[in-house]
Amino acid sequence: MTTSPDTPTAAGADRGPAGSGGSGGSGGSAGPGVATVRRALDRLGVHTMLGRDVVLAGVWALVTIAFLATLLAAGEFYGANRSIPTAQIVAVIALALVQHVPLALRRVRPVTAMLAVAVLQAALLAVLPTGLALWTAAPVVTAYTVATLRPTRAVVGAVLAAVGIEAVGAAVGVSALVKDQLGATPGQLGAAPGLGAVVEALALVASAVLINGVSAAVGSWVALRRAHDRDARARAAESVEHQATLTRAAVAAERTRMARELHDVAAHHLTGLVVQAGAAERLVDGDPERAKDSLRSVRAQGRETLDALRSIVGILRETGDGPSGTVPVPGLGDVADLVDQARASGAVVESHVDGTLPSLAPLADVTAYRTVQEALVNARRHAPGATVELRLRATAGSLVIVVENDLPVARDTSQGGGFGLVGMRERADLVGGRLDTGATAEGQWRVRLELPVEAETDAGPSAPAATSAVTSAVTPTATPAATPGPGAGFAGGGAE
Repeated sequence: MTTSPDTPTAAGADRGPAGSGGSGGSGGSAGPGVATVRRALDRLGVHTMLGRDVVLAGVWALVTIAFLATLLAAGEFYGANRSIPTAQIVAVIALALVQHVPLALRRVRPVTAMLAVAVLQAALLAVLPTGLALWTAAPVVTAYTVATLRPTRAVVGAVLAAVGIEAVGAAVGVSALVKDQLGATPGQLGAAPGLGAVVEALALVASAVLINGVSAAVGSWVALRRAHDRDARARAAESVEHQATLTRAAVAAERTRMARELHDVAAHHLTGLVVQAGAAERLVDGDPERAKDSLRSVRAQGRETLDALRSIVGILRETGDGPSGTVPVPGLGDVADLVDQARASGAVVESHVDGTLPSLAPLADVTAYRTVQEALVNARRHAPGATVELRLRATAGSLVIVVENDLPVARDTSQGGGFGLVGMRERADLVGGRLDTGATAEGQWRVRLELPVEAETDAGPSAPAATSAVTSAVTPTATPAATPGPGAGFAGGGAE
């Protein structure tokens, strides 16, 4: 795709908004002088970029008039034994003033404005008397502006074009001197014919190169500085945003972890409370003594729930300045307690262990415990009275935990959906494990967790204890199961 020299490019990204001012493409690092000018223009009601550039062009035109008036008053246009026709003076003043008109478009069409100024400068050099040169501020301003708004290649091309145009004007201007020298007698010439014209032409071209080149170099330096400042601000903003993203992610992860812990603890204990309270309600008329036993169990479960919640709150409020005083995190060795609690609440739980249970990493150990806990809770909640089978199988590379219970005859729609399965799956993914849940062809609900175990890891000190603790609950006690009500829910984990 081709673009015109005035087409906006990425290199001109340091231009400010339409209302910005200054003597170049405005950037975020404008000096105090530029800021003062902007405030003054704002007070005058000049807010747009074009309006400010028009004002700037008018100011420079007034400065040029004052400068030329000073020269005329001092007789500098005449020199010793010289006079300049009035028509020529009028032409010079008119061209000098008109040369500032393109400044109004210096930021809208910068290259076009620069070339227009160069053409008018060439005309000015052509009509000036020989031996005189006049450069206004217009070439300086346009060359600077192009360098601040355009890429290097476009700037170089514009400078070369402007110098070439002005060189043509210089050549036309000195042609009169060449004619005068060719018509003079040898005694009137102080040097070879045409040598003075060549020197004057070279001086004018050198002036054009110097004025356009230095102005463009300053503009390029300003553009680089603005780009550097802009990149620094962008990097700082990106760093702040990145830090904010990390903070939000950390907060979200912590909220998820807290919600998971609260769900695991509260759901386990509160489900037991609900089951025991329901049993007491059914037994209060027919068997008051057993109803009292159930109520005592409810009270004990309530105390355990309160202690567990207090321990979690204590962990969350821990500042790290003093002793932690936290409760040990449960693990695979505490699964037997879960089985005993489930049986105490009226569930029939059978457990089997195949192989020697390995010692797991702390996070995997908690994952195993919480998965068994959630599966037993869901079985009691959604399929009360159903037989629950817990199987643990250890191999050299993995530990497989399976919890199965019979599906209920009817689903209890009063049990709202929770986040138990989500929490179990998050824990499994976190330690590189795999969790599968769902109904089987045999009419059971199955929760299967597979945790990776390092092949070289032997059973640590806690492994025998975990094995013996779990196997001690292999023979289920004949605790009467709570009679499922008419609204028996979906299988363990089905609603979670």
